[in-house]
Amino acid sequence: MFVSVLHHITDPAGFEAAEAKAVAAGLPPNVALPIHAATLDHRTGICIWEGDSVDAVRELVESVVGPFSDNEYFEMSVDGLEPALA
Repeated sequence: MFVSVLHHITDPAGFEAAEAKAVAAGLPPNVALPIHAATLDHRTGICIWEGDSVDAVRELVESVVGPFSDNEYFEMSVDGLEPALA
């Protein structure tokens, strides 16, 4: 399933550092992050995740960037994006 996350970023530098560290360490095998984007001031971010459930994505995202942003989660239908997880 695809899960969109809308990030209202309260600490752009902290968010970016936490995100970079997590990506460098590698994502768990049960999730994929095909799309991530941010406004130029890094105060708002939009990510589309693939995972087992909204709760699974929420747990991962909050553990990484939760201290630096307020996040909203939505199960989504995404046209033109093929699932990467089998």
